[in-house]
Amino acid sequence: MSSYDSMKEKLNSVGIYSIDESSNISKELTACAEGLDSLFENLDAMTKEYFIETAEDYGIVRREKFLGKEKTEYSAEKRREMLELQEQNMGGKCTPDAFSDILRSCGLTDFSFTEQPTDYKLTVNINDTLSQEQKKIVTERINLEFPLHLTIEINFSE
Repeated sequence: MSSYDSMKEKLNSVGIYSIDESSNISKELTACAEGLDSLFENLDAMTKEYFIETAEDYGIVRREKFLGKEKTEYSAEKRREMLELQEQNMGGKCTPDAFSDILRSCGLTDFSFTEQPTDYKLTVNINDTLSQEQKKIVTERINLEFPLHLTIEINFSE
């Protein structure tokens, strides 16, 4: 329902006003509704961009910039998925699944782990095709997010 129809319905239900299309009050409501409809459209767009699940434009870009770098090479769906994973806390989990979430939040899809628990060592094998800049970003994220008690070795396939 448009703002005009909503206001007209509410005023008609009061019983004091008789609002027909040619009346002055109808013209005033039309002018007011034009401004209100525009505001409601902007509010709807802002609300949509506020939540990662529904963001399509500046909501994604602002979060990406806050977390590091805009990732325009990916689709909006993939960018939302990566942001959701990045904004989740690991919660102290030191498991391959938690580590996989961190790597997926970097946009990686083809990777594996080799664990050496007795040496506190974890080897991360990354098979995705990455530029030097992307490799640098992934390495920084791994060093930032993976537990400090582990020695991390990163192998990028060429």
